[in-house]
Order: sequence, then structure tokens, then C-alpha cells
Amino acid sequence: MQKIIACFSDSAKESKTLRALMLTAMLIGLNLVLDRFSIQLMPQLRIGIGFLTSALIGMLFGPVMGVSAGLVTEVVSYLFNPRGAYFPGFTLTAMVAGLIYGMVFYQRKVSLPRAFLAKGLVNFICNICLNTLWLSILQGDAIMALLPVRAWKNLILWPFESILLFIAARAVQEVYKKVKVKSA
Repeated sequence: MQKIIACFSDSAKESKTLRALMLTAMLIGLNLVLDRFSIQLMPQLRIGIGFLTSALIGMLFGPVMGVSAGLVTEVVSYLFNPRGAYFPGFTLTAMVAGLIYGMVFYQRKVSLPRAFLAKGLVNFICNICLNTLWLSILQGDAIMALLPVRAWKNLILWPFESILLFIAARAVQEVYKKVKVKSA
């Protein structure tokens, strides 16, 4: 319990720094760009790499900034590229994903098993459970009608997304360490 409290405390302190705010804003902007290049397979199924920015924010600045960035990213993304009516459930999902990435990666060395864990948790909790529920509410479809396709898509993409996450997070972590040491 002490580790969790320390993780949130450290993250809250770091989220107030100019460096954290600037890098988070840049990653949110990058997310908006990456979101434009996602592939819409069907109304309830989309493939993209925008998750990388949320993961990087959580890794660099922890769960507090991850949750905050999830909220801001989702609202700003909707304002710039609305896809139907605004629904706060998707904002909650983005915040939960930021929390998960922050809890799994913050102040820890990036490893492939950790990338698989983080992406697996986000895929299951956020993409399969929460987003399927939100789509069911919005579209009036039964959850069980949406669940198989969404579950298979997330299961199939899980290893690829995890490896991509590992590569990106490892590279950013190494660069960030070097830059942080030089500027300190």
C-alpha cells in the first residue's frame, strides 16, 4: 500500500513541473495526429497506435498525469474530430487506461513482460469491458453481440501492440533519462 501511495504522491509532484506539462501537451498533440491515421474497420471497431502516447505519459509522469492526460486527450480529440455525440464513458475509459499505464510503468524499467501486462490490462479492462459496455449503451446492441468481435480483435492485436509499446517505451525511457540527467 505504501508503494501505491508513494507512486501517486511522486506522480502528483512531478505533474506540476513545467517539463511534465510541456511533454504531456506534446504527446497529447501527437495523439491527435495519430488518431487521424487510425483504421475504422466497422462502427464499433477501430485500429490505431494512439495508445502509445497514453502509455508514454503514464510511464514518464505516473498515474496522476496519466489520468489527467486521458481526460484532456479524449475531450480535445472529440472537439477536433467528433464522431457522433459526446459520451463521457469513453473519457472514463481513457482515464482508466492512463491510470493503468502509470501504475505499471512509472518509475520502473520497461520490460517486455511489463509491456504485455500493461497492454493486456488495458485491452481487457478498457477496450473489451468498458468500451463494449459504452458501445452497447450508445448503439442499443446487446453486449454479447459486440463482445466476440471486440475480444478477438484485442486478443489478436495484443502481442503486436505490446511489442510496439515495448520498443517505443524503451526508446523514450532511454532518451528521457539522458536528457533529464543533462538538464539537472
